[in-house]
Amino acid sequence: MRPKLRSALDFIWMVKEVTLASQFSPKELADFLDPQEHESTPPDDPSLKLSLLNFILFMGSPQGAYEAARKNNQHCYPDIELLSYYQVARMARVLSGVITWEHDMCVKSCAGFTGPFEHLSRCPDCVEFRYKEKEFEDSGGQVKIPQKVFTTFPAGPQLQARWKRAWMAKEMFYRWEKTQELQQEHGGLNEPLGIYDNILCGEAYLDAVDDGVINEYDTVLMLSIDSGQLYENKQSDCWIYIWLVIDLGPDKHYKI
Repeated sequence: MRPKLRSALDFIWMVKEVTLASQFSPKELADFLDPQEHESTPPDDPSLKLSLLNFILFMGSPQGAYEAARKNNQHCYPDIELLSYYQVARMARVLSGVITWEHDMCVKSCAGFTGPFEHLSRCPDCVEFRYKEKEFEDSGGQVKIPQKVFTTFPAGPQLQARWKRAWMAKEMFYRWEKTQELQQEHGGLNEPLGIYDNILCGEAYLDAVDDGVINEYDTVLMLSIDSGQLYENKQSDCWIYIWLVIDLGPDKHYKI
């Protein structure tokens, strides 16, 4: 069997056998199954608020950007003791309940070291070394610092976070309110709808509601996935996907 086909089948079988317990740590799973009930609002502490605002501002930037801003702020306002990057990241996780998972990936972005590639030390495609070689060699193979990582934000904790503030929870009722309107318009007579302007107008969705498969307090997600060629006249294996929270109104969805 060809190696790529073998790897694809291994991934398929691993996905079939996946469980929450195999993805979350014991602490993460406990928090997920028994989420905190208080609102995700930080205490009235200027230092903590400024730390969180800077953390959000530099999200997606190198860690050093936050630390540089922290030092500048403390230089100008020595009475304010801002949290370190790791401290504020932990606080953001505690307050929001949103967690992240980091996995090693090929420095050239060929593949992630997950599933059947989890224990590899070199990329299965380009054979680039997984770890920073100098640190790895100087430590006799004990220090394994990945050359590159990718971050995953699991959907479950993000959805839970949307129910922790009253105005966000209200936004999550858009789907059901729109569904009630469509059912009244439809009149249960199997007549076509006047205007199809939303995914909720689809027959498959409305039938699922009528059959009791989807109810008022359920959450509906849609997965949109496609491949793309990033460079002209160059082979590309890039796949991009997004999750859409159908419970939110179209104005809260991705535009492109």
